Amino acid sequence: MVHGHKSSSWRGAAVVAVLAIGLTGLGTGSAEAAGPQPLHHIGWDGEVPLIGTPYVGSELWMGAPGAFARCDRTEDAPDGYVMEWLSNGTPLPAERQQDSLKVLPEDRGNRLSFNVYPTSPEKDGCPKTPEDESQGIQLHSVETSPISASNRAMGWTGRGNFELLGRTDDGELVLYPRTYPFRKNGWCFEGNCPSFEPSSWDEPRVVGTGWYVFNIVFSPGDFDGDGNNDILARDSVGHLYLYPGDGDGGWLERSVVGTGWNIFDSILGPGDFDGDGINDVLARDRLGNLHLYPGNGEGGWLAPAQVGSGWQIFDKVVAPGDIDGDGGVDIYGRDRGGYLHEYPTDGQGNWKQPSVWGPGWAVMSEISGAGSYEHNLDVAVNGGHPQPGNNVIAINQDGDLLKYGGRFGTQQIGNGWDIFSSLI
Repeated sequence: MVHGHKSSSWRGAAVVAVLAIGLTGLGTGSAEAAGPQPLHHIGWDGEVPLIGTPYVGSELWMGAPGAFARCDRTEDAPDGYVMEWLSNGTPLPAERQQDSLKVLPEDRGNRLSFNVYPTSPEKDGCPKTPEDESQGIQLHSVETSPISASNRAMGWTGRGNFELLGRTDDGELVLYPRTYPFRKNGWCFEGNCPSFEPSSWDEPRVVGTGWYVFNIVFSPGDFDGDGNNDILARDSVGHLYLYPGDGDGGWLERSVVGTGWNIFDSILGPGDFDGDGINDVLARDRLGNLHLYPGNGEGGWLAPAQVGSGWQIFDKVVAPGDIDGDGGVDIYGRDRGGYLHEYPTDGQGNWKQPSVWGPGWAVMSEISGAGSYEHNLDVAVNGGHPQPGNNVIAINQDGDLLKYGGRFGTQQIGNGWDIFSSLI
């Protein structure tokens, strides 16, 4: 019997440490939402950087608070400016008009943006609204791409954080939440900008037992459309079960969402593969054909399609999300020689040019992804990219947990993780 519960302690937490090691990772690439504005600069046309990720569960921020440092502070505008958040060009309700904007399920499919109003534009050093107000020009952001469903990178506790979920051989699910203290005027390379302080692991806790009855367990992100990330699990007879997340690291009542899935030897959740804003599932059959099962956003399926062949050359297929920050999900395959191959997509269900990360991956007992470990907005702003790239994570033969890519390249971020048979 599989149980989904929460517990305040666990019999043996994996030891966590942050130690730099000498391996090579990937950096982030470009993305759409914020445009190429430099750090805390406001464009000649009044464009202000917008930073964050266009997914339900994310948080969006104005990327140039330091530019308003010389504006008058008031009770209503303690930082020298007032935000106005928009959805498809229309102001959002008053209760959502805060400094930052939490992206909700109701925003899915919409394009979000903001206007920003300085308190004293006549004052020297305070940003001025562009001169030609007759043309309706004001301090503003570009719009995001259409908001997509919450994906795995948004974590398990409703905070949009990098959080790990490990499954032990005896069927326990152990959640490792993380807390990222936020500073509106954190340090960046060229001044102040929104940033998250170096984070720490929260107390791990058991959130399920009896999961040994499943031979594949993975997260598709939010599969049923309620804004919380979920789990899909396949049993030995091929039934596929949905365990809806409750947004606090626990689970709601499960249901069967598929049968006959034992024809596949690998099933994974890439996020939104086909660009419709809804999370999907990829499955490889024993002939090496890769099949797309599009989600319908309500816990069900649209018509499947084959999207690849020849994938039998890989002994492991991984979907860590958007690694390079370009808005498309990336799929990885490890061949039997230990080379890791990257297959990026264009965000619309089409493949881009593949590449190889290099040898040495055969020693990894697990390869996975759970979002952006550093979770730091200043990386995105400094590079002109609004969307931090996800990291690939792996467990090596010594049980070390390794993170690839991001601000500090490759790091060891934990040890003792060989107690887990898989990361979800």
